[in-house]
Amino acid sequence: MKKAIIVVDMINDFVTGKLGSPHARNIVPNIAKLLKKAREQGIPIIYLRDAHTPSDREMDIWGEHAMKGTEASEIVPELKPEKNDIVIEKKWYSGFVGTELPSVLKKLGVDTLVIVGVSTDICVQNNVGHAYFSGYRTIVPQDCTASIDEKAQEQAIKYMKSIYGAEITSSDKAL
Repeated sequence: MKKAIIVVDMINDFVTGKLGSPHARNIVPNIAKLLKKAREQGIPIIYLRDAHTPSDREMDIWGEHAMKGTEASEIVPELKPEKNDIVIEKKWYSGFVGTELPSVLKKLGVDTLVIVGVSTDICVQNNVGHAYFSGYRTIVPQDCTASIDEKAQEQAIKYMKSIYGAEITSSDKAL
């Protein structure tokens, strides 16, 4: 089993900004610990971050957010990418659509993705789904994911486990 970690949308707008929540802020320390362990083990870390333009379809749903080139679209300082980490901008819920993520994963030769971040019921769930459709095994440390709404969080976790076969675990056991 060769793993990579995918950190989904842990950006200013979704943690402390316009679409942020206490739930998102609460998972930052858990993700930081997980990333530290991953780096110690040589596990690649890939950050996906929303970086929108005014014409993106999401603007119709969510209004202006995470605009490309702004502080709102930057990864929160506590989880700042390091030298060997990979950062991929996306404009859809899933980083598998319209980005270099599929070719990066292929080049890394991984077969298992540990997926963390926000929002569990939107971007995390869509990335887990695309990972499943692309043949990857997925692990979701529940204490490293958050939704704005607790009920949506619970439903997304159940859905990823039952529909995509995601292994739902904790940050202590993910690696």
